[in-house]
Amino acid sequence: MKISPLASYYTSMIIYMVAAVPLILYGLVIKPIANLYNEPVSGMVSPVFGNYANYLNGLFVISAVLVTLSLAFFILSWYWAARMGKSFSVGTKTLPVILFAFAYILLGVSGLA
Repeated sequence: MKISPLASYYTSMIIYMVAAVPLILYGLVIKPIANLYNEPVSGMVSPVFGNYANYLNGLFVISAVLVTLSLAFFILSWYWAARMGKSFSVGTKTLPVILFAFAYILLGVSGLA
C-alpha cells in the first residue's frame, strides 16, 4: 500500500488540530489558573472533573501523545517525499516546525510551573 507524502502531511496537521484543544486548555487556561490558588492542586476536587491533579495530568499526557503522534506523521511525510524525489515548499516545512516547537515549549513551561 502506497501512502502519499501529502496525505501523511495532512494527517499530521489534522492530528495537531485535535491536539491543540487539550494543549491550549492545559498550557494556557487551566494550569495557569490552578497555579493561582493558594492550596496544592493535588488536594483540589472539582465537581465536574474529580481530582484536579488527575485531570491536569490527563490533559498533559493527551497533549504530549497527540503532538508526538503528529510529529511522527510529519517526519514520515518528509521522509517519504524525499524518498520519492519530491520536496515540500519552504513554508510547508517551516510552519509545522514552528508549531511543534511552540507545543513542546508550552508543555515544558506549563509543566514546570
